[in-house]
Amino acid sequence: NLVEFFHIAGKLKLEKRRGWIIKKVKEPESVSDHSFRLALLAMVFAERQKLDVCKAMKMALVHDLPEAICGDVATNPGDEENIELCNAKHKREEQALDKILKGVGGKIAKEFRELWQEFEAKKTKEAVLVYELDRLEAIFQAQEYANRQELKARLQVFFDYGDSRLKNQELRKVF
Repeated sequence: NLVEFFHIAGKLKLEKRRGWIIKKVKEPESVSDHSFRLALLAMVFAERQKLDVCKAMKMALVHDLPEAICGDVATNPGDEENIELCNAKHKREEQALDKILKGVGGKIAKEFRELWQEFEAKKTKEAVLVYELDRLEAIFQAQEYANRQELKARLQVFFDYGDSRLKNQELRKVF
């Protein structure tokens, strides 16, 4: 069962981020590429802000785990046109997570589920931080694509989206 879990998680290395595909970025990053840098960001900023570093890193690593089954879906939460899509995405991801975690079982599965739910609810300081870092990581990636592929105008939406969601003062300075 554990081997199956790791094979499913490994699919994130092949799952390309849809937002970049929609914007016609050449060689877009995978979900696991994104999650790796997000975990590093969580490690650094949770420490700097005296939050639970281990919890923030774990949350960063599991936040997109369901996408190994249901794929990455580009949505704009809060956009009235996408509310139905966001709700459907959340339900599909919750079902995918249940399927993925059957292979792990026990306390680990319970912890993964709780971390994912906490991230989705954004009610703890760690969850809010990881949510905002998720936006900041996408901004870093957009800047790297813009520099490399001269796509600044096409990627402006990622900067605007991130800008409207970064409330943490330290992260705003980085932005």
